Amino acid sequence: MYLSIRISRLSNLLFFAQKTDGHNLIKFDLRKYLINDNIDRLFYGENKNKIWKQIEESIGKQKAEQMKKVIISLDQVFTSHWRKASRHLLLWKQYFQNNQSLFQQAILELKKLSGIKHFTTSKIPIYLISNPVNNEKEINAWFSWTPKESFIVVEIPLDLKAPNNFFPLAVLGHEFFHLMLRKNKSLFLKITNIAKKNDKLFTKLSKGISSRIFLEELLISSFIPEGYLSEKYFNTKVVIRISKPKDLLSWRKFIAFKLYQTAKKYTDNIRQIDENYLKDLISVIKQNVK
Repeated sequence: MYLSIRISRLSNLLFFAQKTDGHNLIKFDLRKYLINDNIDRLFYGENKNKIWKQIEESIGKQKAEQMKKVIISLDQVFTSHWRKASRHLLLWKQYFQNNQSLFQQAILELKKLSGIKHFTTSKIPIYLISNPVNNEKEINAWFSWTPKESFIVVEIPLDLKAPNNFFPLAVLGHEFFHLMLRKNKSLFLKITNIAKKNDKLFTKLSKGISSRIFLEELLISSFIPEGYLSEKYFNTKVVIRISKPKDLLSWRKFIAFKLYQTAKKYTDNIRQIDENYLKDLISVIKQNVK
């Protein structure tokens, strides 16, 4: 099983337009389309005609044509950026490809935890995107899922070099875990129902994130990239968290620390995530709410 890593010039151009301030973007209020999550997810693909057709179906032919003209007007500026960015992304593509064997070992564990037998990583496109304005020291990744099509986007700061460690693999594994959970409809329904049951609790903590996504993030992070499975395969360290968490990131680290032994037991004993694991997770949250 190989990783289907893709570098799309058009996808990068559209992302570049999102992040670039300039008078061209004001024309026909382009920004309201570029920051719309439903449209944003249409930007990813290798087939230019398919991307523009999807955008046209979403916002209408006339607006899509206007949008296309404005995007094309940015092409000259983007070309200068792309010379450096494309070479940079190729180095990151090589990084992921060189570590595929290790990554697949972790994927096998995630499949067992998810309770699924059939999941092929090569069927999930991974789009590498250069972020021209982000100075973070880590990559950012997110997933898109529909019953018919799924993909993962990895946003990489332009000046971030591929590291000598495996943390980016753990970040990528986190996104694959999201997709795997959706393959197990029974388990995903349990997660959804528990989120609904504890909606008041999560609404208080999540700060705008849906209750289900908040719970899902904590569940996945108890294993990867903050938790035991990441330590087992990618040589990361589980951070000792004593102070009560204040935001999603600190909650993820906190849960990974508190559920370390439980996550270890489920992973090493080849146990699927079940209602008991979810109850333990909820219990830790309730005990540490301010």
